[in-house]
Amino acid sequence: MKSIKRILILGIIVLFLIFVAQNTHVVSVRFLFWKAEASRVLVLVATFLIGCVAGGLLAWPVGKTNTKRSVSR
Repeated sequence: MKSIKRILILGIIVLFLIFVAQNTHVVSVRFLFWKAEASRVLVLVATFLIGCVAGGLLAWPVGKTNTKRSVSR
């Protein structure tokens, strides 16, 4: 099962790299009151990394405690 997951992740990364390589133009980026011009490659990579970090944080086990209780007799 782990090998299938690794193959899928590798495939997604390869497709992303191909997509990024084909989109190298300069674009205007606006966020709230901030405006900048950057290479589309940088915008795509930054967005991808932010998505990976967000997904990792959502998958992080938070507040996991030992729920097994010992019964003493």
